[in-house]
Amino acid sequence: MGRFSMFRKGSADFDCRKEGPRTIVEQNVQGVQESEQVRAELLRVLNSRRKKQVPLEVYPANRHKAYCQMEASPADPSVLALCPKGDYCHDNAPLELEEEDLILTTEEGEQGRVPLLIIRPKTSGTVTTAPRPAVVCLHSTGNSKETMRPFMEAYASSGYVAVAIDARHHGDRGHSPHAYAEALVAAWETGEEMPFIFDTVWDIIKLMDYLTTRPDIDPKHIGMMGISLGGMNTWFAAAADPRIAVAVALIGVQSFGWAIAEEKWHARVASIPYPFQAAADDFGREIIDTETVAAVWQRLAPGIMDKLDSPHTIPAIAPRPFLIHNGKEDPRCPVGGLESVLNKTTQVYDDMGVPSHFKFIAEEGLGHVVTPTMAKETMCWFNKFLAPEQPGMLAH
Repeated sequence: MGRFSMFRKGSADFDCRKEGPRTIVEQNVQGVQESEQVRAELLRVLNSRRKKQVPLEVYPANRHKAYCQMEASPADPSVLALCPKGDYCHDNAPLELEEEDLILTTEEGEQGRVPLLIIRPKTSGTVTTAPRPAVVCLHSTGNSKETMRPFMEAYASSGYVAVAIDARHHGDRGHSPHAYAEALVAAWETGEEMPFIFDTVWDIIKLMDYLTTRPDIDPKHIGMMGISLGGMNTWFAAAADPRIAVAVALIGVQSFGWAIAEEKWHARVASIPYPFQAAADDFGREIIDTETVAAVWQRLAPGIMDKLDSPHTIPAIAPRPFLIHNGKEDPRCPVGGLESVLNKTTQVYDDMGVPSHFKFIAEEGLGHVVTPTMAKETMCWFNKFLAPEQPGMLAH
């Protein structure tokens, strides 16, 4: 099939022409009800281990050293520098940009303070501009919001407001290079937190509470993209929060249940081995086995192998536009485990009358790495579905 293996028939070239809103003539009532049930269960789990709630507050950040975590995955600056910002600047010239460093409180405690970076086109003096669409950019394991700057600058140069946060125990939220590893082990030992995906998804929902109040952001046009761990955060956040209008997950979608059943979990576990080794030690086992992996997933992210796994949560994103771009040879996100996910999701989007709102790409010969192709497809996806017609925005 050439360079791409596409689940849905279609061109693999980059058609960035905008697609206007479509009227959903018929909705599959059963599918909608299932999505609402999945969303309710996901929100229940997200709320199950919350610390004391505090009022949502935003204030300027005092930045400190952002530690690079152990096992940093593929979104390092050298890879992200491949993002082709110059191809997307309005009128072939970058807009002048400005940025903010903020802290957003989401709950009590140190990890309830979320470092927030915003990059946007600079306004002139007191001139009031129309609210712009926004794109939230989520980093991969071991990295930070700073590593997403190339994507953010590309989006801001194209007229979007670009937003990034540090995931739990990463970046400005990490007290040492081992902070994330220690948090994962503590979560296994105590069951008090969910640092793998779910706690950051909670932060994202609170982030949406804030972004939808900003006068420079169009609350109905907020998109989200993420890489690896950030792709998983994007997937679950989009399933949990319908205010995320458009989403893209890069090298981040898999089926955890399928991986357990087919014993294809080794690469994912190897990327964050610490809680699994701790569990194996607790069980008195010399090696990490399938039973140990399943026990850790259930402890760290309840439901992720069954009722909150991708066959249930990915379809819950419909009818909002969602792009999944994986490497065909990625052992952490095995394409073989996505057949039922893609079949079910495609059917849901078809039933809702918006088949073009869902797209899956498995890039030939590619493992767990980000490519310029992914960056370009992501920008095209946002330009097509997220950007309204207004001055200063691209219209490819």
